[in-house]
Amino acid sequence: MSVPFHPVRYAASRPWAKRVAHLFEHGGKTAVADCDALLRRTLQAAPGGAGQDTVRQEAEGLLAQAYGHFVRHGRQLLLCDAALDAALAATHPPKALPPAPTLPLAACFIALPDGCGAYVRRDEEGAWQVLMLAAGFAQGNSAWWQQNAEVLALTLRGGDSLQLPDIPAVQPWRAALLSLFNHLALLTQPRCQLAAAISPAEQTTALRRGELPARLLSWQGELAQSEAYGKEGYWRRQAAGGAERLVWVPPR
Repeated sequence: MSVPFHPVRYAASRPWAKRVAHLFEHGGKTAVADCDALLRRTLQAAPGGAGQDTVRQEAEGLLAQAYGHFVRHGRQLLLCDAALDAALAATHPPKALPPAPTLPLAACFIALPDGCGAYVRRDEEGAWQVLMLAAGFAQGNSAWWQQNAEVLALTLRGGDSLQLPDIPAVQPWRAALLSLFNHLALLTQPRCQLAAAISPAEQTTALRRGELPARLLSWQGELAQSEAYGKEGYWRRQAAGGAERLVWVPPR
């Protein structure tokens, strides 16, 4: 399965995109440092004083590194099938992130509600490194150095609270963050399945066509149609083998 490349247009619109992709695919341990140096040169050469804006430098640096890891791990877009997507939309996110995912996914891009998205990867210590991207970022007719880099960086570890603070800075991201939390928690559920990736040859062909290979997440078992939901889904703790795990109770 493949989808148009537009979910990752955020980074692909940047002049550094191809070189960052090459660094992370072939640069080994020096990729991050080389990426930082490339970004500094690119921003210094941009018109309008973009290289003098420290906030802009930080946002572009986060975007470049997130894109690089995404490329290194196969440019995978994570999608829920239609039934699971509708069920998640009617589910309260968990209070805390489960300890660890059970599905093999080192890095991906997750499309979120209202045109938002997130680059997500697991670092060497097992934490989720997340870069949220605002809807409409890197769109329009303006040049890339004139576009505001609306991003939000998060580090999430197993057991971390997922309760959003009631502060103005978080409110524009609220819906996207709640959806992201549900997606990450869903990756720990034994009844979730991740569709097999297409072959390397098919992936190369898809990328050449400007398409992005997708990994499709589905639920083992029946999910009612969204219009039939009488109440929202939720997450609950369940004892299993002397330990606790988080279990999803789908909408009914």
